[in-house]
Amino acid sequence: MNRRIFAFTVVLSFLLASAGMGQGFRTTEYSSRMVSQVRIDLRDLGYPPIDVIPSDECAIRALAVSPGGALYGATSGTRSHLFVLFPENGYVQPLGFLQGVTTVHRSLVISKAGYVYIGTAKQVDNNGQGYEGYAGGHLLKYIPKNDESKPIRIDTPLDVTDLGIPIRGEAVYTLAIDRERDSIYGLSYPHGQFFSYDIAAAKFAVHGKVAENIMPGEKFENEKNISRALAVDDAGNVFCSGENGSIYRFDAEKRRLEKLKLTAPTVLGREPYNRVDAWAKDPSGIFYGGTSDGYLFRLNPKTLEMDNLGKPLNQYRIRGLVIAPNDKLYGIGGDDDEPARLFSYDPARGVYAMLGLIEVNRRPYYAWQAWVIDALAIGNDGTVYLGETERKSKLYLYYPEMERRKPAVSKTKGQ
Repeated sequence: MNRRIFAFTVVLSFLLASAGMGQGFRTTEYSSRMVSQVRIDLRDLGYPPIDVIPSDECAIRALAVSPGGALYGATSGTRSHLFVLFPENGYVQPLGFLQGVTTVHRSLVISKAGYVYIGTAKQVDNNGQGYEGYAGGHLLKYIPKNDESKPIRIDTPLDVTDLGIPIRGEAVYTLAIDRERDSIYGLSYPHGQFFSYDIAAAKFAVHGKVAENIMPGEKFENEKNISRALAVDDAGNVFCSGENGSIYRFDAEKRRLEKLKLTAPTVLGREPYNRVDAWAKDPSGIFYGGTSDGYLFRLNPKTLEMDNLGKPLNQYRIRGLVIAPNDKLYGIGGDDDEPARLFSYDPARGVYAMLGLIEVNRRPYYAWQAWVIDALAIGNDGTVYLGETERKSKLYLYYPEMERRKPAVSKTKGQ
């Protein structure tokens, strides 16, 4: 896949340099496409060469930051693993593997008490294959205890509590948590049922579906249009997308799932295929959403006003969004068959910045370029964490410029 493309690019750059087009190992033009090396780094998932999560078990599809600042991540593959990174330590500690689990897809949340909740799945986004006879994905609870001083565990089962199966016969597709109200919300795969889990009462509830029909296509296609992400507003209401790209809201007070008169932005005619892939909430409570068609939008959860902010990249899928302490929005875009690109959006100026491809170049020691990034999280210190989703994956750390921008002063007519 991309390793071959990357290897070819490196060889080509070397040949061009050898031909007199540059004095370095690769050209300046090539380097200019990458995220600034001043602002990016990576971590192995463990302590190589032995104590590291193995290839085919290390695709990162879920990241979450605890109230105390620790970053937790879950992998997918032959086995799923849980790992943690404490910023003060700076390295990734594998904590153990999840027995019988192969996939954790955007289903990792952390409560106000610091407990880690993990939703499990079979393969997802695979045309709903392999779910015949499937008992259902589980919600697991992990209680951190002295994780910063634990030894690295690769082949040790993780000690978790099984809280049960939210939806019989279906996987946990995505999760979100309302920390103030101790409530977890989720969507199932392949049928898009919306459920909740009351932490105090230890009780699941199912509230309806966001998709009834499969998306238009060939007769063998069996996918429904299900949001890949959920967002919780300050009042505890939950937002997501569903069939035909429609926006749904779970009213936390009425305990009711409702379809709104809003559609995730896309090209006219592509609504049946478009869904929300990512959400971020700014300090004022305004949501930013990214769609599978690559559009960024803004949603006021109180007034339900939506603004289409256009396409930051000439690519499908905005796979992750975070709001940094400098008030800028950072996002990652790119489908499975194209390289991930990092961008930012400045709400005060309404301006995008293209930050480049994801690569850490530490030649002559190593160089590593990511192709697919499918998980994003923001640390308490403003570090943006990017989880690679490949056969052999790394955790990337991006350090935004942290100078906080002063609010723009609006001018009235006649000034």
